Amino acid sequence: MPRQARIDIPGQLYHVMSRGIERGKIFVDEDDYLDFTERVGVWLRKSGGKCLAWCLMPNHFHLLILRGPRPLSEMMHHAMTGYAVNFNGRHHRAGHLFQNRYKAIICDAEEYLLELVPYIHLNPLRAELVESLAELISYKWCGHAAAVKGVPDKLLDREALFEYFGSDEKTAVERYEALMAEKAGENARAELSGGGLLRSLGGTGNALMALRAGDKILSDSRVLGEGDFVEAVLKAAGEAAVVPLENREELLSEVAELTGVPREEILRPSRDRAPAHARALYCYWCREKAGISGTELKRELGIGQSAVSRLISKGRKLTAPQQII
Repeated sequence: MPRQARIDIPGQLYHVMSRGIERGKIFVDEDDYLDFTERVGVWLRKSGGKCLAWCLMPNHFHLLILRGPRPLSEMMHHAMTGYAVNFNGRHHRAGHLFQNRYKAIICDAEEYLLELVPYIHLNPLRAELVESLAELISYKWCGHAAAVKGVPDKLLDREALFEYFGSDEKTAVERYEALMAEKAGENARAELSGGGLLRSLGGTGNALMALRAGDKILSDSRVLGEGDFVEAVLKAAGEAAVVPLENREELLSEVAELTGVPREEILRPSRDRAPAHARALYCYWCREKAGISGTELKRELGIGQSAVSRLISKGRKLTAPQQII
């Protein structure tokens, strides 16, 4: 399925992320981290953008960017290309450094900023690069320390971030720290996956994607938000509503993109939660959106009819309003 063009709109909040090719390291030593943060910081200032959260990990990075007057694509192209060239020269390597193009998901700030900020800043804790939330403040390549201490780190715009947390600095810091503690405690089930599009498979709460075929609610893999927000973004970008998917190949590609589970893992039996939920979503969409029979799904997946029925039922529950996918 051809990849969609990015939506680049001034004033929108973007969750930007990329990883190393074949999940390899993109940061090897301190000079690498410093080089990348310097380049992003320079282009943030040139573009007029603001960074509300950030984290660099050995093989990937996350940025939460409030887009300024100049294109986000301009900022990311210059920062990433310059960094990759310098990285290859310093480490005596050749070829691509990053896996594919970076992802940039437009996010409804009012609904999801308070989820995205801790999701991004808690990455080192989840990856066990630090042992506790108290220790996270010592992790240099993350906006958490700047948020708590107020010491500039070249990227985080603390004032813009704290507009979402309180009317004065003391209140904002207290609310930020309370939120981080809460989300750290929910680490296993509050993770956002699929490039920030979906929550981890199996949580509870308000739906992050409205994908039930009968509801006719707009969805778009480039946008994190409810149907009315998606519609407003597409209208601002001059795009039409998303055309419903009609065949298995398109559905399989869409599920893989939304969940972050590779196509082959969706089709292969597994008891792991993420592939199992992705397979359930795929079966439900095949049935509801494309009218594909259970017999065809049984043949494709190599499972019994009762197993197909269970997957369709699970997929229906995953897209119900009370679930978080």
